[in-house]
Amino acid sequence: MVDHSAYFDDSNSDTTKRDLVFAGLVSSDETWRQFCLEWRLELARPPTIKHLKMAEANGLRGQFAGWTRDARDRKLQALAEVLNRFRPPWTFDISVSREEYKSNVSPASPRGLSTPYFAITFAAVSAVARHLASESVITPVKFVFDEQKGVDTDVALFFDYMVENLDPASRGLIKLPIGYGDDMQNLPLQAADMLAWHIRRQREGEEDPTVVHRAEYLRSDRHIEMHIPTEMLVRWGTAFSQVLPILQTLKTKGEWQRFRTGADQAKRDGFRPSHGNDPVDTLATIRADWDKFRGKS
Repeated sequence: MVDHSAYFDDSNSDTTKRDLVFAGLVSSDETWRQFCLEWRLELARPPTIKHLKMAEANGLRGQFAGWTRDARDRKLQALAEVLNRFRPPWTFDISVSREEYKSNVSPASPRGLSTPYFAITFAAVSAVARHLASESVITPVKFVFDEQKGVDTDVALFFDYMVENLDPASRGLIKLPIGYGDDMQNLPLQAADMLAWHIRRQREGEEDPTVVHRAEYLRSDRHIEMHIPTEMLVRWGTAFSQVLPILQTLKTKGEWQRFRTGADQAKRDGFRPSHGNDPVDTLATIRADWDKFRGKS
């Protein structure tokens, strides 16, 4: 069997009126190994950079400080051609409106879930798993995301519960726990950063034909896109506010850390909630099972 890994990175602009985009690439581990050798060689080829971060490339700063735009574009195209030579069979992009999330979910959310990163991380993993299951892939996929301070711990708190609500075929394709890496060191994450940045800029109406062309060039032939709709965000906000109102009190860092410590201990003690069919049902089930669990302890 062929082992696969999925690498995801995010891209967003300075304004909350625009979407947060997660983009990912799924390929075999052997292909990723070969890709890393070639990507590293291209990074080292003059003019040399130690790593690729699209924010630095776009702003001609960091590794690209002092570069001309033409030299920057040639380097980016050379790196894009490396990725194309090891073209992943699947690429994905998952997006959510930060403004809609802030309006509908954040006010009812605890500190650890007040940003869209948890929701979009789960959406990305479930989208990949469901799609690969539909193509009869049977080998579990390792997921690696660009690290975000504190996000990995918050995601780990609920993630395995959420995964259990997927259908068995999709659930079986997710290799837990999901991982996090430093995109200055992890080369596939640099490719994911390149894909995410170009897709976001294209969606925002970028007029530079080089950027638009490269956005299309980086997508695989089987590219899957998903946007988390407003009605789903409204449902999540309703779930938090109506079913678990206590979560709204966990707004400070200290309150959230104490809750997280208690929840981690409960998992170690054997707390496993039943499945739910949607956000409200799932949280209601967790609430009922939690009350029963605490009553026995």
